[in-house]
Amino acid sequence: MSEVLIKVQQAKKVYHMGEESVWALKGIDLEIRQGEFVAIMGSSGSGKSTMMNLLGCLDIASEGRISLDGLELSKLDKKQLATIRNQRIGFVFQQFNLLPRTTALDNVTLPLLYSQVPESEWSIRAKECLELVGLGSRMGHHPSQLSGGQQQRVAIARALVNQPVMILADEPTGALDTQTGLEVMALFQQLNRQGKTIILVTHEPDIAEFASRNLVFRDGELVADQVNPSPRQVALRDLS
Repeated sequence: MSEVLIKVQQAKKVYHMGEESVWALKGIDLEIRQGEFVAIMGSSGSGKSTMMNLLGCLDIASEGRISLDGLELSKLDKKQLATIRNQRIGFVFQQFNLLPRTTALDNVTLPLLYSQVPESEWSIRAKECLELVGLGSRMGHHPSQLSGGQQQRVAIARALVNQPVMILADEPTGALDTQTGLEVMALFQQLNRQGKTIILVTHEPDIAEFASRNLVFRDGELVADQVNPSPRQVALRDLS
C-alpha cells in the first residue's frame, strides 16, 4: 500500500466576525495516500474550500494537526509555508491565472523563478511539461491566442513544473464548456495513472465521478468518505 501523503487529525477552523465565531471546519480526520485521485465535494458553505486552503498551505488550522509529506504544517511560519506551496504543491484554478502578455512557455516557467532549480534547467522542464499536456506546438503563444481548454492545460503544465508531491485543482472545469471540461478531466486521469496525486475540489457530482475517492463535506463536517470502484472514463483524444 502506498504511503500516507496527507494526514488530518481533528482539524478545526474558526473565523471570528466581530463577536460571532463561525466554525468552518468542526474536527476533520482523514488520510490521503500517494497516488490517489480524490474529489472534495460539497455545496457553498460546506467547508470544502476551507479544507482546500488548509491542504494547500494557504491557511492554517485553528486546532488539530495537518501533515503533508511528513511535515506538520502548524509548526511552519509563513515563509516556510510559501516554500511548501512553491515546491510541493501544484495549483490549478478555475480562472487559469495566466499572465496575459507572457507566452505559454514563460507562464509555465514562472514557478521556477522561486525554486532551487538551476536556471539552466528552467526551459527544459517547462517544455517537457507543455509537451506532456499536448501543447508542444503552442509554446510561443500568448493566452489570448489559446482556447479556454488550452489555457487550462498551460495552467496544469505550470502546476507540474516544480515536480510537486500533489496537484490541488479548485473547480478546474468551472470556466470551460462540457466537452473541454471532459478533456481536462481525462488529462487529470492520465496524470494520476502516471503516479501523480490529484486532489480535486468541486461541487459538480459528474466531475467528482472521475475520481477514485469522494470526500463529501456538509456544514463543516466530513459526512462521507466513498471509494469509487469504477471512476468515469473518457477517451483522451490527441491534444493539440
